[in-house]
Amino acid sequence: TQLDRFYYEALKRVMECQDATYVTGYKIWQHELVWQEHKAARIGYLFFGAPNERSTAVPQRDFYLYFIQPNDPPRFKDDKVSDEVFFRLKGTDKEFQTALKSYAAALDLAATSSGHAKATYESKANGFLKKLVQWLQKHMIDAFEVTYQGRAKSMSAWAKDKGSNIRTLSGISSHETINFRDLVNTIAGVCLAPNFKNQAPDYPFFTVLITGNNRTQAAQDALRAIAGQNRTKQATAVLDALELLDGEKIDPYKSKYTKFILDAVKAKGPGQVVNRSEIIQDDHGLEYMNPGGSRLEPEWVTVLVAALVYRGLVVLSIPGKDFDAMGLPQMASTGIDDLVRFKHIKAPKDWNIQALEALFELLGMTPGMAQLVTQGKDEPVQNLQQAVGKIVKRIVMTQQTLREGLSFWGMDLLTGTDLPGQTGGLDEAKTFFESLQAYSSPGKLKNFRYSAPEVQAHEKAMGVLDELDAMREFIMDHGPTASWLSTAEAVLPADHDWVDRMKTTRQDVLDALKQADLTELASQSQSIGAKLHKLMKDYTVAYIGLHTKARLGVNDDKRKAKLMNAERLHILDKLAVVELMPKQQLIEFKNRLAGLRSCFALTEQNLDASPICPHCGYRPSVETVAAAGSQMIDQMDTQLDTIVAAWTSTILSNLEDPITQANMDLLKIDDREPLQAFIKSKELPAPLDSNFVHALKEVLSGLVKVIVRVQELQQALQVEGGPASPTEMKKRFEEYIDLLTKGKDPAKVRIVME
Repeated sequence: TQLDRFYYEALKRVMECQDATYVTGYKIWQHELVWQEHKAARIGYLFFGAPNERSTAVPQRDFYLYFIQPNDPPRFKDDKVSDEVFFRLKGTDKEFQTALKSYAAALDLAATSSGHAKATYESKANGFLKKLVQWLQKHMIDAFEVTYQGRAKSMSAWAKDKGSNIRTLSGISSHETINFRDLVNTIAGVCLAPNFKNQAPDYPFFTVLITGNNRTQAAQDALRAIAGQNRTKQATAVLDALELLDGEKIDPYKSKYTKFILDAVKAKGPGQVVNRSEIIQDDHGLEYMNPGGSRLEPEWVTVLVAALVYRGLVVLSIPGKDFDAMGLPQMASTGIDDLVRFKHIKAPKDWNIQALEALFELLGMTPGMAQLVTQGKDEPVQNLQQAVGKIVKRIVMTQQTLREGLSFWGMDLLTGTDLPGQTGGLDEAKTFFESLQAYSSPGKLKNFRYSAPEVQAHEKAMGVLDELDAMREFIMDHGPTASWLSTAEAVLPADHDWVDRMKTTRQDVLDALKQADLTELASQSQSIGAKLHKLMKDYTVAYIGLHTKARLGVNDDKRKAKLMNAERLHILDKLAVVELMPKQQLIEFKNRLAGLRSCFALTEQNLDASPICPHCGYRPSVETVAAAGSQMIDQMDTQLDTIVAAWTSTILSNLEDPITQANMDLLKIDDREPLQAFIKSKELPAPLDSNFVHALKEVLSGLVKVIVRVQELQQALQVEGGPASPTEMKKRFEEYIDLLTKGKDPAKVRIVME
């Protein structure tokens, strides 16, 4: 009827149907539902009308949704089949009927009108249509009766039978509102779930929603993940659903889906291929693998095949290209549309066992691991790749070593060997081993492109690596000791006995290394090490002996401190202000005393790191020591007594001088008496107070100090042209003294040697 036709117009709006139908003249559209248990889309039809009104030209699909006319329903037989769901509008009210009739009337009037009137009626019709749509949205849960296999219930009742509610089943959150189309799809999916399971009992369970819109992208993501690229959440969900994961590893052996493909491959004879049509069959215009079982779409078949290619179990052929395990990256970058139209798959070529065994043996691994690789084991491949990575690093280090040389104790160990000429072989070996890094899975090793002789050709390069490693290990073991000994050589005096022995030992070791077979360095290492460590031990004994002599110990350090604070030294410091005193003599004494260095913390262990005392930096080669520290303290103690006595004598002799005596008479009695007491006792007062020193300066102030420096005196007395007679020497001395005292009163001049 007309009312049903206009009802369908409103229904078309809420179901978001396009104007173009699947079959012209019929209100039928291709439709997609979600199989909630598997989170996967199913393809079927949405039809406005009864089954006996549907065109027979449409191919069979997974389901049919029928919206039956509410006002004038046609007579038809419900066969209660599992792929049909019927929706009937039952609970209408006056508001709905009024809006529907008004909508119909407005459209009728618009059809018979023109101009402004036509536009007015069309506008009114749109308003009534809007009310119909709003009513359907508002009453959708309770207004419709849903029938499946003869059972008719409301939408909420179907959800309740599922043990849930509409909000939970549709997956919307608490603040969202479900629309009409999603509600219909949800309830239809609930009803049809048993049908979907019956159609595809082995269909995968996905953890993310897969629809017709994202299936291609999901498959592409999975391909990239298999090829070792970024593994997205969607890719992981696909690989997991297809049973291709063992933890994080790609493992197709346990997948029931890959078994279907492998069984087809195994059924073929040698050299035969499995055509696409033997794996993917047509089912009423759609293609599936195993339509009555897993019912997998072609996109998932490409993922399964990629996993088998990854493991080296099959080779995939598309027009103009074959993909084996080595070509997996190219396969992952090929569009899914091209891959699903593949020509055939085939078994790969046989394993190159001899070459693989040679490879494992070359890398120092058990050749039998090659057999494990042929069984699809990952661990040998991982071990192989680790070994290859280490070899490449060793080659790079060796190439650098050949460029820079290997120095030990001042000699380049490479000189005189044929190792520098091996760079070409190492370059080839490096290229070879770097190419092995591409064989990162058992499947890729099935396409190993080298022969056993080609692998074995790199044994010489491996020998070079071993020889260089032996050299480097020898230098690492003994280089630090040799460097230590070289430093020690410069520390001791050149004429020291240890230096001679060290030079002899060094020459013996270097001569032995020149003649040695590099592969036997390890056997000689121990004896050479023993020689070097004996030299270290001998040096330590010699150095500590010299150090003990050159440095003050604990007791001598205390004696030095006591001497530096001796009363005698304080007396000299006070007397040094007197003009006639030889101050330079005191300065030199104090400098020598201060220069006596103390160090009593040195141990043998200190010298393990460096052959020089870390506390005082003593270097015998630059520090000459005449006597031991204790003897030096004794000598300086005696010298201090000598200086005090000499200064005392000088002061006495000058105080007894007639000129000085005249000056003493000018002093106050308090200043004169200490000087007179000193002259009488001939001993300096202790302690020496400032009054005594002041009085002494006053008395001796009339005397003139003339300094005679040893070097200048030597130059003055030196005779050019040979030896001099006593008379000549006396004359030169007198002339020098006259020069120094010129213009001064000889009676007041006092000569001081410095």
